[in-house]
Amino acid sequence: MQIMIENGYVSSYAFEGNIVGSIEVPDPPDQEHFKAHYSAYRVKDGVLAYDEKQNKEIERKALCEELRQRRETECFSYINRGQPWYDRLTDEQKAELSAWYADWLKVTDTLTAPEKPSWLY
Repeated sequence: MQIMIENGYVSSYAFEGNIVGSIEVPDPPDQEHFKAHYSAYRVKDGVLAYDEKQNKEIERKALCEELRQRRETECFSYINRGQPWYDRLTDEQKAELSAWYADWLKVTDTLTAPEKPSWLY
């Protein structure tokens, strides 16, 4: 099996054929697991070794990116509206909108998307 290494972890692989600049390693015992999580594998003592901590970090980064995209579509379309729209909100709605926005801004820390106020449509 051919693999490429970047920052100590597998960045690409080929079970058949050659990759220019790659290294040869024995096939992993669980090829399906490797295919699903290859970027959390590194070479240790000449064989592929799975790094659970690295996998959790990869999953956290993916979740953060997903939440950032959701924030862009679900939150900013409201927050970036003009003053005439804001002028139509009640003080209670403005406070609720402000809290919701603040929760979206810290979503990559909380890893939980805030619930949209029921009056937003």
